[in-house]
This record gives sequence, C-alpha cells and structure tokens, in this order.
Amino acid sequence: MIKSYLKKIAKSIALVPSLLALCFLLLAILLLSVRLKLEGSGFVNFMVIEKKEDVQTIFTFIIGGIFTLTVFSYTMVMNVLNRNISNYSPRLIPMLLSEKHHQIILGFTSGTIIYCLVLSIELNNNTDDYFPGFAASLGIIFSILCVFLFIYFIHSVSQSIHINHILFDVFERTSKSLQHKSRELQQFQGINHLEELPFSYIMGKTGYLHDYDIKKLSEFALKNSCSIHVQKLPGNFILDNDSILTIDVEIDDHIRRGLEKIFAVDHEVPLDVPEIGFKHLVEVAVKASSPAINDPATSKTCIDYLTQLFIDRLNGANYHSFMKHKKTHLVIRQYENQKLITDCFREMYGYMKDDYFLPKILSKSITTINHHTENAIEFENIKNCN
Repeated sequence: MIKSYLKKIAKSIALVPSLLALCFLLLAILLLSVRLKLEGSGFVNFMVIEKKEDVQTIFTFIIGGIFTLTVFSYTMVMNVLNRNISNYSPRLIPMLLSEKHHQIILGFTSGTIIYCLVLSIELNNNTDDYFPGFAASLGIIFSILCVFLFIYFIHSVSQSIHINHILFDVFERTSKSLQHKSRELQQFQGINHLEELPFSYIMGKTGYLHDYDIKKLSEFALKNSCSIHVQKLPGNFILDNDSILTIDVEIDDHIRRGLEKIFAVDHEVPLDVPEIGFKHLVEVAVKASSPAINDPATSKTCIDYLTQLFIDRLNGANYHSFMKHKKTHLVIRQYENQKLITDCFREMYGYMKDDYFLPKILSKSITTINHHTENAIEFENIKNCN
C-alpha cells in the first residue's frame, strides 16, 4: 500500500514543483536561522538592504508581481490548451501536462512567492534588530529569473501546444516504447507450447493495467520456479475481480508481494503502452477529418506517423510465449499486429471515406507498409468491412 502510494507521488505532475517550492522554503528558514554579518567591498554593501521599510516594500512588489505573472501564464496556457485539445483529443492532456520544464518553471515561481512570504512574515513579527541583509537582494534576483523563465515559458508553450509538435511527441514516445518492448523480447527464446495453469492472480483494483517489465517478470518466475500466463493486455481496463494472470504455484503473501511490484493498476492512462500511442494518433486523425474541424493536413500527418510505427512494429519481435533457461514458461499477451493495423485503418477509413484525398493517403500508407514488411495487408479488405 505504501509503495503504491509512493509510486503515485513519483508520477505526479505536482512532485517537481513541490520539491522546488520546499527548497525555497528551506532557504528562507536557513537565512533566518544563520546570522551572518556581511562586511566587505562596495558590491557587497550595495547588495545589503537592512532597512525594514525598504525590505517590506520589495517583498510586497515581488509577491504581487510574481503571483500575477504566474496566474496570467497558466490561465493563458489552460485557455489555449483547452481550445487546442477540444479540436483534437482530450486524451493528449496528460502527456502535455507531464512536461518537466513546465513543472520546473511552476516550482521556481511558486518557490519565489513562498520565499518572500516567509521572510515578510518574519520581518513583521521580528522584534530583534537582526534581519538577513541579503534576503531582499536574493528575492530581487529570483524575481528577475522568474521574468526570464516566464519569457521562456511563453516560447515553450507556443511550440508545445502546436498540433505538429504534439503529434511528434506521441510518435517519439510510441516509437521508444516499441523499441524497448522489442529489445526485451529478443532476449528470450520463443516457443509454441501452451498449458493451463491452476491459480489466478487478482489485484482487487479497478483501473488501467500499466505496461510491465518482462525482464523482471521472467526473473521473478525463475526465482520462484514457476510458469506464468498473463491474461490481460497492457492498457486494458481491469475490473475489481478480473484475473490478471494465472500461475502454477499457490499464491501466498510472498508471491503476491512480488507480483504487486511488477504489475500496476490505477486510474491514469498508461502512456508507456505502445498501443495507446497508436490510439491517440488515430483519434486525432479521425477528429481532424470531421466536418467540424476540417483539417485533412493533420490527418495526413497522423497517417504518416502511423505508417512508420506500423513498419517498426511489424519488423520487431512480437511473439507471446517464451522460455527462460528451460525452467520457466511465460505467456504474455500482446495486441496482434494484423488486428491492430486492421482496427486502426478501418476506424480511419470509416470517417475518411467521403473525403477526396484521405482514402488515397490511407491506400498509399498500406502500400508502403507492405513494401517494407512481409505482412501483406489488403486495402480492399479494410474498405469492405465498413
């Protein structure tokens, strides 16, 4: 339970901003705790501001200015993001909000406000003559950095919310997931043997099944001298009493704890599952081709990225059953290549068939895929199923 909670915190988009804000809080406390007498050059004396009225005025302006800047920035982002996502797919929001540099900027601006608030409170309640002379100057430096970060933030957001940038991010994320999965499978020896296993593993949670580490699963099976059949596809929605896998040893507390470390089920969409990336590109392509949006250029871009992803997937390792050291037998479920490509193209053709250009682009995409792979896919078969 604790480990699961810690994993959620680690994946949270609030983690980085919270840590940075905490650092600024600790800095303010440190300045108030350590008494330094600063004497030196003219520059040092220039940076020291000890008059309480001046310090309070500086902190007031910094708090008001940075707070206004932060609210303006994220209000603008949410408005633009809302318009952009409503035109394409709301499922892209988690990917956009997970941008680390945006989280760092939020943490820095929030931390500056916290820094000034803590010192301002101490300044008003301070009955001692001592107050850190560098505190106000540091606040000014932080506020100047916040202005530069704000400029960078506007530039970054103006790029990141562009649909071509979003689609490229989806493509890159999916491509890396495919490469990682293929490398994992190439380490094992594929077999065709299947057998029924007696014990079912139920997590007792409702949510999406995240992708799991095949290497860790194999090591777990080898360590416990057991065979495992994973019954659910990564990305599937798991009901409370659904069986995720079957195993040929009785499930005790030790086995359960080991499986809980490998498999994760929660409410968040598993962006690390390659099929989710395919789904997102198909959704954007379909919505862009609708009469309401009427953006065939975006649909074509999605089809182009899907073409490359299908070529990579069809040329990569994709078997389901394998053996490790002739001791353990693992069966992992994966989306069948033929079914995945057929489902994606059928959905797109169903919405694009009345367009003049897009059916030709779909046909060309399938021809390209067939040229680069051994898996023959007939476009006529896809058309006839609609």
